[in-house]
Amino acid sequence: MDNVSNFLKVFVIAGGVALLAGTVLLVALIMLRATDDEQATSLASAAIVDLPLPPGARIQQVISDRRGLVLLLTDAAERQYLAVVDRETGERVTLLRIQPEP
Repeated sequence: MDNVSNFLKVFVIAGGVALLAGTVLLVALIMLRATDDEQATSLASAAIVDLPLPPGARIQQVISDRRGLVLLLTDAAERQYLAVVDRETGERVTLLRIQPEP
């Protein structure tokens, strides 16, 4: 009986430590995410940059990561392009035209 109660005490203490550590980790990750979002917002609002697109093109989809943006574009003739844009400068890094294989 004494072994069972000692095991339960250790189990409860270990569970409490794990719960506390998980809570601290969650708060730390939320704080890091908030500071990353604030930096991205300050960079985005710092300047307005013109982004040249192919004539008649419109943005269909945007994919974002820490390094940049990938824009899926469609022009008036329904041709599709991928534009890679540097997140910090707003400059277009490359423009790829998507063509079906023959």
